[in-house]
Amino acid sequence: MNYKHILNSIADKIENTIIQHSGKEIPTEDFGWNNKRFVNDKFRLAHIERYSDKNLEVLHITCFPNEKYQQPIFGFDIICTEKKPLAAFMDWSPVDNALEYRCSYPFEKPYPLPDWAKIIFSPTPLAIIPTDNELEKLTDIVHNCFEMYMKILEGAKQNEYRSDYIVAAQNRYCDNQQKNERTYNVLKAKLGEEKAKYFMQNILFPKID
Repeated sequence: MNYKHILNSIADKIENTIIQHSGKEIPTEDFGWNNKRFVNDKFRLAHIERYSDKNLEVLHITCFPNEKYQQPIFGFDIICTEKKPLAAFMDWSPVDNALEYRCSYPFEKPYPLPDWAKIIFSPTPLAIIPTDNELEKLTDIVHNCFEMYMKILEGAKQNEYRSDYIVAAQNRYCDNQQKNERTYNVLKAKLGEEKAKYFMQNILFPKID
């Protein structure tokens, strides 16, 4: 199965949705693989990371609402080798409300969450090892979920009185994501220690100052 093609297809659909919702691309440094970042008046950052080589295919997507919006953080990751999918995750991670996404499709193989993820993910994350037969369904689910998320965020109203709490919650999410040693070790092998830390802290999971 052509995992590269499947991940590219998901990335393209997500990018088109971001642009349809007035997302404007902002400059991103060249780290040797494809990173696109977008902003609009409702989200401070939407990031599509697409890494591809002969042994590994990775797609990472996040969307962080602006600090006056209480909606959750969107996150999706899928990792494949050249031979099989290893894992996929999707979540609306809570910030300042109980808005959740619950996937009703019965994927065959769950993936156990690491401890750091249990702290920040919602009670209903999608965490699976997708089979080849499930990848087309997963593509549709991710795209539909993200479109739903964008529509909710587009209709959201500011709550300036909760901005301090929202900042703290988003920063807690970023702090815990930065504890993902697997991601950091892969980045360190590619970029070196200093650039890997910079990428984790400023490109992948930037905190609000």
